[in-house]
This record gives sequence, structure tokens and C-alpha cells, in this order.
Amino acid sequence: MSASLPPPAAQQAFCEVSAIDSGTIHMLLGQLVDTAAPDEMTNLPCLAFVLRHSRTRETSLFDLGIRPDPENLRGAGATTAKMRMVLTGRDIPAALERGGLSRTEVKHIAISHIHFDHTGVPTAFPNATFLLGAGSKPVIEAKGPDFEGTIYAIDVPLERTKFLDSSTPDWSPIGPFPRALDFYGDGSLYIVDAPGHVPGHINILARTSTDGGWVYLAADSAHDWRLLTGEAGIGHHPEWGCIHEDPGKAQQNIERLKALAEYPRVRVLLAHDKPFVNANAKDGRGYWPDKIESL
Repeated sequence: MSASLPPPAAQQAFCEVSAIDSGTIHMLLGQLVDTAAPDEMTNLPCLAFVLRHSRTRETSLFDLGIRPDPENLRGAGATTAKMRMVLTGRDIPAALERGGLSRTEVKHIAISHIHFDHTGVPTAFPNATFLLGAGSKPVIEAKGPDFEGTIYAIDVPLERTKFLDSSTPDWSPIGPFPRALDFYGDGSLYIVDAPGHVPGHINILARTSTDGGWVYLAADSAHDWRLLTGEAGIGHHPEWGCIHEDPGKAQQNIERLKALAEYPRVRVLLAHDKPFVNANAKDGRGYWPDKIESL
């Protein structure tokens, strides 16, 4: 294998990572995989994640899931109804607080992209700085009459939002990915440019131990594990098309993700990871305040 992940440094910092149940979507499976019948439906779990730095205890979130009142989605509400989607949201701040974490303690929230099932209620976190891929910015700036009828949700507080530009010198290759940002500067957490799904789509690669464990939070790089095992290809529904705005780039990114999944001690998790949820949700393993076990 030509690429590898950086080895741990002495006294290497890492992140403790926990999942959060952030809702469900009942939707057409044919938008996701090419093995589905046109009318076949699926229930997708939605996951958000808590990341805590091992030294500073700084707390970040990756995604916010579906807001607890999805009926109040703006333009996306009518679109989801037309697409036969049924949404169930979650109160993420309440879930955090049940585990002993106040919403005011969250310092950064990285939003993988601005689809409604990832943006939650940003205003519920008064002290957080929001991190979005730079490709999200023109989408947000273009909102207006034509914004209605999309599946975007853009209620991020722009005065507390940083748009991350992966073309700057701060971004460099890591593993199979050509562009990643060492967020803390200590090798504990990388923000990864993950193109293809929508403009500005980002993922997170985080160390989970001092001695070489990793987790990759793939967001919507793939919506179904069969895309990574080769059992299915990217779906193109006859009426609603593909869930990815650029299927070619999305497939390239999936190939990188497949390569990463072969690396030793790397756990890959999707935003809609049915196998993880089926294995762990019932007893809460890996869900906040529990931690996802490092490989």
C-alpha cells in the first residue's frame, strides 16, 4: 500500500469519540444504491458524534442530525414530502446534557454538509464556532426564492462560522486522501476534504489511542456499507436521481474510503451506519456518554 497514516508521536494526543442518535429518515433506497427496486424504501439511522481531546478536554461535535421539530424545516420540508421522506428528529443538546455535558461546553461543531439531516439546530449551541467546507459558502450565499424546494438547511450563525478552504497550504495528503487539515496541530484530529456528495462535504479522521488507533467519520461519503463492500453501486432513482451531486467524484471518494478501510486499526463509520446502530444502539455501547472502542 503506497500511502499510510502518520505514526503516533511520543505522548500522542487523541480523541475520545462517542456516537449520538440524531434521528431517522424513511426514504427511497434507489437514491442510494443501484440494487433497489424503484419503490423500495429504507429506514436510515442518523448519527452525530462527540469528540473530546485527550489532553485539553476540548469538546467538539461532528454534525447535528435532524432537528427535533422537522415540521419546521424551511424549504426542505416540502421537498422531503414530495420525495416520500418521513423524518424523525432528536434533541441533541438534551442528549448531551443527560450524559453530563452542557451545550455551553461545546467549542467547535463541524458540519459535514448542509443537508437538513446533518444541521440540526445550530442556534442551540451559543458558544460554538461552526466549521464548514468552503464549498458550502456559495450555496448559503445563493439562498433566496430559488432556495425553496431544496434539501439544504442553512441556519448556521454566520458570525460564528468558519469556511475551510482545502486549497490552502494548510491542507496536505493523509493516507489515501489528497487534502486534510491537522485541526489541532498535534495529529489528533484531521478534517478531510471529501468531494462528490455536495459542495463543501467534509469528513473527520481522528486518532482514538496513543498507539495507533483511528476512527474515520465518513458522513455521506457513502450511505450504505454495500457501496464499500462492492455489493452495490451508487444509486440513480428513475424519478429523483442520485443523492450525490457529482456521482463521479463521489465514486472516487468511495474508492479512497475503501482503501482506508483496509488499513490496520482504522474504524470507518458512516452517518447512516446501520451495522453500527444495529450492533450497539440497544445497549448504548459507543453512544454518549459511553465511548466508541478504539481498535
